[in-house]
Amino acid sequence: MSGDRAAPPEVVLRRLQRLLEGRTRTEILDHALQGMGARAALDRLRESMARHRFQTPERSIDLADEVADLDRRTQEEGFHVLQAWAFREQRFTEDNIAVLMVDFARNQSIEITRTTLSILLDHYFLHLLALLAMRIWDGGDPDGSLDGVGELLEHLQGEAGSGHQFVADAETLLVLAVSYFHPEEAAYDRLIERVRTLSPDHRTAFALPSAAALGSHLRWGLGVMYRWDIQRMRDDNVGDYPWLLFSVDTLVQAFAAGEGAQAHRSRVVHGILNGLTSDPWAFLGSPPEALTSVAEDHAACRARILEHREALMEAVRAHRPSRDDYAPSAFLFNFPNNTLVAGVTVALLEDRPQRLPMNALFEVGGDEEADAQRRELALRLMEYAGSSQDRLDAHGARLIMYAPRVATRCFNLALGALKKVG
Repeated sequence: MSGDRAAPPEVVLRRLQRLLEGRTRTEILDHALQGMGARAALDRLRESMARHRFQTPERSIDLADEVADLDRRTQEEGFHVLQAWAFREQRFTEDNIAVLMVDFARNQSIEITRTTLSILLDHYFLHLLALLAMRIWDGGDPDGSLDGVGELLEHLQGEAGSGHQFVADAETLLVLAVSYFHPEEAAYDRLIERVRTLSPDHRTAFALPSAAALGSHLRWGLGVMYRWDIQRMRDDNVGDYPWLLFSVDTLVQAFAAGEGAQAHRSRVVHGILNGLTSDPWAFLGSPPEALTSVAEDHAACRARILEHREALMEAVRAHRPSRDDYAPSAFLFNFPNNTLVAGVTVALLEDRPQRLPMNALFEVGGDEEADAQRRELALRLMEYAGSSQDRLDAHGARLIMYAPRVATRCFNLALGALKKVG
């Protein structure tokens, strides 16, 4: 499909809606399993994912042109949503991420069941939705298109599929689409400028998982890679800081507006904590080199924090991390995609879908049972991340950690910075 004939996001939205809201996925699995064992069905499903062409007992479904066009336009903007970055080879993988997950399931001798196939198929469609989320600005109504992607996500994770919960909203899909290594750092700046055109509610919804993802990424690196040397961390993560500044500032504005129910206010406070605790002086002191290009934005954010400092400190103190309660700032990872993949892998190993989306690990709320479920999931993911040598990083550290001590240390740094700034 040529660029001149590119389908607007609304057209692709409607087509994917027809695939996700009814029995189509069930029929795809019926065909994959028809006259075959589960292993052979897995191979058939892999071929379909690689070609973006699926078969049901009654019809063929060809998504190849739409996917190729969406992917081409997104790559032209600097992002490879469907491929993973291979650090050893310093290039993007030829196979898409969904195919790589199928290969993992096959090579790890995971028992292949219909549940396994269903989770893997939903994982494939999740990445198509992430790609579609990147194209919401192609039409005339990006806010409406983002809402449309959110509705598709509900269908994907609803009763017609595996039931596995990946993420809570379309804004988190946007974060996942870009929050692993991409060589072209300027692409992130261009994306943030586009996000600024969205409604305040959508900007806040994007800032929440952004602050969580970037904050967790930096806190993980601060302890594991940089041995608490903040300057080394800044030098090695230049591209992350403007995005994190936008996220923190957006959440501070939402906090200052004072709107929303108490649960929403709590999410905003935790979002601010997730961002500030990674490097508080980057926002409260002079702009580091990574933020000199957005010095005016930095000054505006710092002024807003100072204006609402007393209220912020009071709200933050109420969320001091403890060993007894789940703390979102204690959940650390090198990239959020590893957390998503770990959650899918655990579901495959246990042959049951995960009922908590990744966003649940970024916040608190509900009752003690809900927090206990968050802690249990965080510990399961950490256990998986340390279950074999090849899952550790070059320093021998787990890529996913639940570390209350790190959360407490970073919290104290942030609170101390808020007290001293002036």
